[in-house]
Amino acid sequence: MSQSDARSDSALGSIWDLYIIDNYHKLPDIVIFLHGRRYQWHNEDPLYDGVPPLQKLQIPYVVKHGFATLRCSWLLGCPLEIKPDLNADVKWDDPEADQRAKTEAVYAVAFAELFPRRPVPDAVGVHCGAQFAVTKERILGTTVEEYKSYRNWLWTTELTDEFSGRVMEYSWHQILGQPPVDCPHAGECFCQKFGMCDLKCEDYGCEKTYFFNFGELPDNWPEEGPGTDGWPLRNWTEIEPEPESKSEPDVEAAPKPEPQPGPDGGET
Repeated sequence: MSQSDARSDSALGSIWDLYIIDNYHKLPDIVIFLHGRRYQWHNEDPLYDGVPPLQKLQIPYVVKHGFATLRCSWLLGCPLEIKPDLNADVKWDDPEADQRAKTEAVYAVAFAELFPRRPVPDAVGVHCGAQFAVTKERILGTTVEEYKSYRNWLWTTELTDEFSGRVMEYSWHQILGQPPVDCPHAGECFCQKFGMCDLKCEDYGCEKTYFFNFGELPDNWPEEGPGTDGWPLRNWTEIEPEPESKSEPDVEAAPKPEPQPGPDGGET
């Protein structure tokens, strides 16, 4: 298991790469790459705990498929995160440019530099976080010289960590043999990858498995912080949603009938 306390995706990419280079000829059968902190907002757990996904991970699934992210919920990264644009007229360091446009332009150019023999994909999507399990065979499907070229690119690129890290975060699955868009149905993913087969799911996620809120978790989480700043309560999966109140239908009062003339000409 390769674990890192690095906080930027660029640093993580470099550490993952260095581990592979240093251990290329003595790799274990399965390697799990994950961040060093136990609690992080992108961990696939109701309280963002990184331990349960590891405990539930189905090793036969990893062996069969060769690669498995440690997530199933689509937020963030799926079903599509980046549409690389080689023709974009935007610079990554332009403070006035749209952030997404800069990312898509940067990714296209960086992909062509990193993988000169591959066509730049039209779309890229994968579970965010760059935490995954992978077999030795998948790692060895890329030469050590190629891993060294990725390392050198990270060390020499003019891009900031924000952009170089994002490039690597959405490239590792392709380096390790997955298609550019790797976003399985969440229900099938939870069942096959984590053995959680009795969930109520849509294609993008399953009930009571993950609460999306982006950012650094509060200090001393989960002892402190649940229920603040958009973070869920500790027992949020046990709280049943309040039933929608059924309001009385609006019924217009019947109009008061106009007085009608009686037989004698008077009003009735």
